[in-house]
Amino acid sequence: MYGHPECSEGSAFDGERSVSGRDARATPNRRLPRAQASGRSLVAALLGMTLTAATPPTVRHNDRPAPRVPHPASRLAASAPTDSQEVALGAALAAQFDIDRGIQPTPETSRIEAYLQSIADSLGKHSRRRLPWRIHFDPHPGIKSGFALPGGHIVIWGGILAYMSTEDEAAALIAHEIEHIDDGQVTRRIDSLVRTQHRDANVPKQWSWDEFGASYGETLENLCDYKGAKLVVDAGYSPYAYKTLLESFVALGKVHAPDAPPPKAIVDRIRQIEKEIADEHWEARTKTRPLQLPGNG
Repeated sequence: MYGHPECSEGSAFDGERSVSGRDARATPNRRLPRAQASGRSLVAALLGMTLTAATPPTVRHNDRPAPRVPHPASRLAASAPTDSQEVALGAALAAQFDIDRGIQPTPETSRIEAYLQSIADSLGKHSRRRLPWRIHFDPHPGIKSGFALPGGHIVIWGGILAYMSTEDEAAALIAHEIEHIDDGQVTRRIDSLVRTQHRDANVPKQWSWDEFGASYGETLENLCDYKGAKLVVDAGYSPYAYKTLLESFVALGKVHAPDAPPPKAIVDRIRQIEKEIADEHWEARTKTRPLQLPGNG
């Protein structure tokens, strides 16, 4: 998930606390924050997107190429849901999300959602899985993150949009969440719960939307940054958007806690995108598009 769920508290990438020390496919051990914001470290917020900066998948160790890991989708057990099952489950969970959160669309929030949807549509053309990528917007200003539901459904909270000044940053956020789904991470989480808790992907009442808000762990969160940057570039956006968004949280965190050093996880993530930009020769891709949120005046 992108933004810091615990930072409903307050910030923006996916989950500050990762499922550290556990298999990324394990059952989530925490739930997404509910409504109020507590002023917790903003910086933590962006930890949600991918927590540690970890080495990009292409890194070499001892001058030897890192071993190729089969794509996650190729390792899924027979209990893994089909695309149609995932799409249906995600739609049901998104509907439950709206009910639980008391979301009532207004003309303005509907326009914002449509705008974010247009960004997701442009990114979805370059994704590996052909899913009906669907944005669900919750305008709550105190939750600064986003997360991925099964089948291409993505929740974006209003709080994170306040930190953005370009459409490219919104694309970076959405691309990160797309990658959780495109890389098979959401599918594996479903598969794990089907196998360990005897769930049925065809029975939505056995599932809860906030089971998908927990971080997937530092390695996979960083992988979503890494692959998300490529998706962003393929769609014509600037990869520097990741760096800008992360640095915004660092700067804001400094305002709230001037004597505290920035979290290493965020610093590492910034270094990861800087290295990727250099490795991919994206240095010239600095041009950005203004954020055109409806109602900005």
